[in-house]
Amino acid sequence: MNKERFGEIWIVFGMQFGSEGKGAITEYLSPAVSAGVRIGAANAGHTIYYHDERFIMRQLPSVWINPHAQLIIGINALLDVSLLFQEVTAIEKFLPVVHRLRIDYRAHVITEEQKRVEQDSDLAVRISSTSAQSGEGIGRAAADKVLRKESCVLARDVAELQPYLCDTTDVINTLLEDDCIVLVEGTQGFGLSLDHGYFPYVTSRDTTVAALAAGIGVGLHEFPVRAIGVVRTYPIRVAGQSGPFGPDSQELTWEDVTAQADAPHLLTERTSVTNRVRRVATFSNEGIVRATRINRPTELAVTFADYLDWGMHESDILTKPVEDFIDRLEQLTQVQVMLVKTGPRTTVDFEPYRLNMLRRLRR
Repeated sequence: MNKERFGEIWIVFGMQFGSEGKGAITEYLSPAVSAGVRIGAANAGHTIYYHDERFIMRQLPSVWINPHAQLIIGINALLDVSLLFQEVTAIEKFLPVVHRLRIDYRAHVITEEQKRVEQDSDLAVRISSTSAQSGEGIGRAAADKVLRKESCVLARDVAELQPYLCDTTDVINTLLEDDCIVLVEGTQGFGLSLDHGYFPYVTSRDTTVAALAAGIGVGLHEFPVRAIGVVRTYPIRVAGQSGPFGPDSQELTWEDVTAQADAPHLLTERTSVTNRVRRVATFSNEGIVRATRINRPTELAVTFADYLDWGMHESDILTKPVEDFIDRLEQLTQVQVMLVKTGPRTTVDFEPYRLNMLRRLRR
């Protein structure tokens, strides 16, 4: 094709072990995009807000808050049909969704049998020794897909999905060729990558930028790419035997984080899907450098900045501890920070803030 391509691929991905706040960054970017794509499975919950209502998105792309954006569930998804329609029903009270939904006919569907097998007591014990499974059939479905079992169910086999089925790779590439912006919403984080993480304490797939692009059927060399790496100030992992944080990272208690932030109450986090208390640790320089080298983000977004200084919670004025963290991060990665999240409802566009800081320094 000779036509010059001006469409863009925006990939929002986690640089650590998940729960970096990718949903919030996606929410912030959603007004600018024509479509959002979600792949992976429902073991990752992305929290967004719409009209003061809180939503945890596990199947639908978080860009649904843009009423004009197409909502695409890609070829590499593992689909929980009942959960998908629960989300659709909840959102339809606020915005129409159904007419915007596109599902790849080749996406695999998680069956009740796969859920049952994963919840089997003996299997659960074996799994829990190396990972933090959600028990929702996701690992079993991923394994059955790789084993190419005849019992696998695809979206094309499910009657209630028929109105939404299409070749999403064709839809996505056509949008890009028509000069549209397509946002790919990564799930989990680089540190959980099946290939690049601390095996066996990993998820069931690769979570790199390259894998996300491959998972939606797009060649990265064809279109401009905006790869937005999301970075927490304190990385987390789920509770239990969920694996190491990194050689230069020290595990903390939530009391430690609360004291360092000078917060007025105990800061603690639970996973949005399984409701387990998360483990927390100090920031890993080595981990973030490695994530940068392999994923090559074009920009960074910092989240949980208020964990460094609770005085800036929900504020758009960054304090010195946060500015120092950003300086350190940019020096480590040689990538600019473009967005800073200071609380559940506040995201700061850092580019004009950077200009203001430069003006202050020049004065």
